[in-house]
Amino acid sequence: MHKVVLEVPNEESLRKVAEKLKHNHIDHKLWIEQPEDIPTCLALKPYPKEEVKKYVGKFKLYKTTLV
Repeated sequence: MHKVVLEVPNEESLRKVAEKLKHNHIDHKLWIEQPEDIPTCLALKPYPKEEVKKYVGKFKLYKTTLV
């Protein structure tokens, strides 16, 4: 099983994707940091890429450089 990390531009985008997934019965978990009550990530149950690409395909792979 492969893990893929995608980057969303802001909190609003993260919440919109979570709502679309919920509406389309895609199992997922929106992680909310406490005590700040800020959503920081979204985890999906393993699905074939074809099933979830229409929801997350517009987001780019997360890349960061270590300093």
